[in-house]
Amino acid sequence: MKRTTLIWMMMVLIIAPITVSADDGDDDAVKVVYQRDFPDVKRVHLMLNTLNNAVKYFQKNLIDYQIDVVALGPCLQYFMKDFEGTGFEAKPYLEHGGPTGEGTRSRFNSLKLLGGDNITFFACKNTMDKKDVKASQIEDNVEITPGGIIKVIDDQRDGFAYIKIQ
Repeated sequence: MKRTTLIWMMMVLIIAPITVSADDGDDDAVKVVYQRDFPDVKRVHLMLNTLNNAVKYFQKNLIDYQIDVVALGPCLQYFMKDFEGTGFEAKPYLEHGGPTGEGTRSRFNSLKLLGGDNITFFACKNTMDKKDVKASQIEDNVEITPGGIIKVIDDQRDGFAYIKIQ
């Protein structure tokens, strides 16, 4: 009887660390998805303000987080670096204006630097196809997702909180 108990205890001690290490801890992370489907620059700056505030709060309080920002429709233009031959044209607010005076491009780049791997920007491939936008025309720090709305739905199914600036 003692030998059987000893064997069971050894098996538990061997298996327990494997079970604990298999848990990656992401269950406790705050997960947020922002849907961007609006062209209005004031709303984009408001969204950037809320994103900056959230990232700073999470970092200050040592809270693990993941933020996805999904651009589709007319908002794709904010993730573009080249507009030639597309259904979009470069707007002056990409480089100038807003609270910092540097435009939206600089603010998105600053946000990506601040958030690092905890924030991911996504561009909708469906919108890209409709507006003749090539992958090479999208900013380098932006990932392409087959469908922006599908990415938002998938994130929500994975427990992400849904945010859309009105």
